[in-house]
Amino acid sequence: NTPYGTGGRLDGYEIRTAAVSRSVPCLTTVQALAAAVQGIDALNHGGVGVRSLQEHAEQLTAARD
Repeated sequence: NTPYGTGGRLDGYEIRTAAVSRSVPCLTTVQALAAAVQGIDALNHGGVGVRSLQEHAEQLTAARD
């Protein structure tokens, strides 16, 4: 999401400012959307927790094997 010129940059600023002032999420990438969906799903199913990056990597590696 890289705007060209000042118009696109100004538009992005206006959009983000409006979203923040109204407490509306502003997601600009598919990856951010996927992370938000996973977070909402975890909240709805009680799967929210804290673990280290190493623990997360171990689980991903084990799931691939």
